[in-house]
Amino acid sequence: MIGKTQANCALKLLATGLLTTASSQVMAQTAATQDTTDNEQPQVQQAPSRDAGLEEIIVTARRVTESLQDTPVAVTAFTSAAIDDKFATDIRGLAGDVPNVVITNVPGFNAASIGIRGQSTGDIILTFEPAVAVVVDDFVLAHVQTQLFDLFDIDRIEVLRGPQGTLFGKNTVGGVVNVITKKPEAGFSGEVRLGYSSFNTKDVKLALNIPLADNLYFRTAGSFQESDGYYRLTKNNDVDGIQGVPGNGQRWGGSRYFSNRAKLLWEPGPASELMLTYEMLRDRGDSPPSVNETPEGFLFDVVGFPGIQTTGASPFDTGTTLCEGSATDATCPGTLSGHRVDVDGVFLRGEHGMDAGTVTVVGGWRRVKSQLPSDYTGENAYLFVSTRDDVREQYSVEARFSSDFSDVFKFTAGGMYWGQTLDANATSFLGFLRFLGSPGSLTDPNLSTADYKVDSYAVFGEAEYQVADPLAVFFGARYTKEEKTFSVRPQVPRSVVEGGFWPEYGDSAKFDRPTIRAGYRWDIAPGINNYFTYSQGYKSGGYNEQAMSATSALPFAEETADSFELGLKTETADRRLRVNVAGFYVKYNDLQRDAVVPFIDPITGLPGQETKTTNAGKAEVYGLEVELSAKPVAGLTLGAGMGWQKAKYLEFFTDVDGDGINDDASYLGLRNAPELTMSGNIRYEFPPMDWGIVAVTADVNYQSEYESVTLNADYTQGEARTLVGSSLSWTDPSEMYRIAVFGRNLLDEHYRVSANSVAGLFNFTNYAPPRSFGIEGSAKF
Repeated sequence: MIGKTQANCALKLLATGLLTTASSQVMAQTAATQDTTDNEQPQVQQAPSRDAGLEEIIVTARRVTESLQDTPVAVTAFTSAAIDDKFATDIRGLAGDVPNVVITNVPGFNAASIGIRGQSTGDIILTFEPAVAVVVDDFVLAHVQTQLFDLFDIDRIEVLRGPQGTLFGKNTVGGVVNVITKKPEAGFSGEVRLGYSSFNTKDVKLALNIPLADNLYFRTAGSFQESDGYYRLTKNNDVDGIQGVPGNGQRWGGSRYFSNRAKLLWEPGPASELMLTYEMLRDRGDSPPSVNETPEGFLFDVVGFPGIQTTGASPFDTGTTLCEGSATDATCPGTLSGHRVDVDGVFLRGEHGMDAGTVTVVGGWRRVKSQLPSDYTGENAYLFVSTRDDVREQYSVEARFSSDFSDVFKFTAGGMYWGQTLDANATSFLGFLRFLGSPGSLTDPNLSTADYKVDSYAVFGEAEYQVADPLAVFFGARYTKEEKTFSVRPQVPRSVVEGGFWPEYGDSAKFDRPTIRAGYRWDIAPGINNYFTYSQGYKSGGYNEQAMSATSALPFAEETADSFELGLKTETADRRLRVNVAGFYVKYNDLQRDAVVPFIDPITGLPGQETKTTNAGKAEVYGLEVELSAKPVAGLTLGAGMGWQKAKYLEFFTDVDGDGINDDASYLGLRNAPELTMSGNIRYEFPPMDWGIVAVTADVNYQSEYESVTLNADYTQGEARTLVGSSLSWTDPSEMYRIAVFGRNLLDEHYRVSANSVAGLFNFTNYAPPRSFGIEGSAKF
């Protein structure tokens, strides 16, 4: 955990303006504004001279292209060049640069846990829909499992903070991560990158842009990564003669994946385009290891498996049960095979411009097939080993029309259909039950299945009217109606299933919700813009796949948000300095939270407990966000960023002690809501020389401690930390070749990022990578 001295040091650096936020990093390219709609990418010009001011940043936060400084939304944008300078594999590497944002992984999975302004989703439950939407080229990634996407060949990423329920729809109560990938273009070009970094990490990336005809262009971009992982398997527990593959110190938790995106763009006329995209991912990484941080007095501690805070062991020396098998195997779900995720997607986007405005139609289909065998205990002792196999299909189509009817009035209106189907089954070997008198738990796993279907329809629109030359008002609304169908076969021992007993509970429900957004934009003076926004958002109602009874298989209702945001965006006439400030207040109602409730076991007829999702509370979050960037002298960019938030429950009732009775739990802290975040970067590009251009960067970000589980259990907090990184790069005079060396987490902070505490039995947690170094070479042609 970070000490007070480090925090004070980070504060002093922030105050002196020697840091920069992510919004200042987007200076590497100039984007020219076009009168087009959302994913129409601005034309990229040649890099400006090193003594030029800050570059204009173009975003699509309101589904139209406009300057960041004119957008009445708190948004942080990253261009391709900014992402490249971070040397990040996925979006977790960018999170530290965005105020009041946490992006980590769900414990035990390579899945995203994103928190913005007190709202987050930290569960892997298949039927849960995230509180922060991740949208890639207008297509929503509806589950956290594949939201940690590769960052190669990305045009820009926009992180929108606060509810975005009007233009982006449901499940945006916290915000939106909007990703726009690179489009095909005229002219043959390509890029190759080769990288090697700590933990035997090897990266190969290739992009090709090929013109097939005067108006037909093809682009493909692929990434391959393989690593050994930064954990070591050192535990060799021999319990009752049950032991998997010995832990001999080998590294574990490594990645092994290939991803590709191929695009075909046809421009039949000067104002029309049609683009077909194919997406593929083949992930064969290791099953993510866990760290045993079981508190004293929990079952694992009592039976001889204490947590690392008791033993004093390193969090990177852990254990896991590795064995060959599958979901249908008699004794092993197949952890030795690792996590296997296959993604295939096909998307079509058309756009046509005319005198009255622009019509955009986007449709897509995406299939995700997962096999996820894991040991969640951090021990090589067959205590809790399970797998989840699932197939999810998503499909959507959206059409919208955007127009400037006059100099004083413009609007966007459209409709959308979105649907998904889910078929899942799980197999769980609860080996810890042998210590409670059930030796058959090693060979008689629990089985469960779930089926889920969603059909969602929406209409939306937003208009802006310029009341006077410096003042414009806007209003938007969206209406969403959806139907969900759910069935579950709860966890039952395999022997019972084979005996012909396996209850099934099913239900269907309809949900509908209007949301609005209203506010004003006021150009106080050239370069000084003020805005105010009231916006609503909601997280859709639904079902919990872990239901164990007919009662818990019933639906829970929507979770809603009401947000007030006041902002000021400023920059000097010469663009040497830019400062953006936002203050906000958000109230969340009908919070969806898990509660432990009593029920009668359908097999034994005895009373027991199960997890049920209910709308259990209310909360409020208020805070301040500041982003500053400056380019005071030639070649030097620097800036600062800060986020402060106060998050608390106004009302929260849940079973805190497991006795089946709901308690007042409003004293608990909200998940993934650190009180303070600070971030920054300093970049200096030396004057060009005959032999090339040298640039050096350094970045730092601080994040205070935050809760990562609902009940705030001991040893589950995301620990405070200060991260420092740096890079040194050389680019040849033609700017075709680049070689860079970089370091991440240079202070070698060891800190917990996510956790799960299992009902008085054990804790399993995950830690961020320790210090690492790397080198990357690239060639453009």
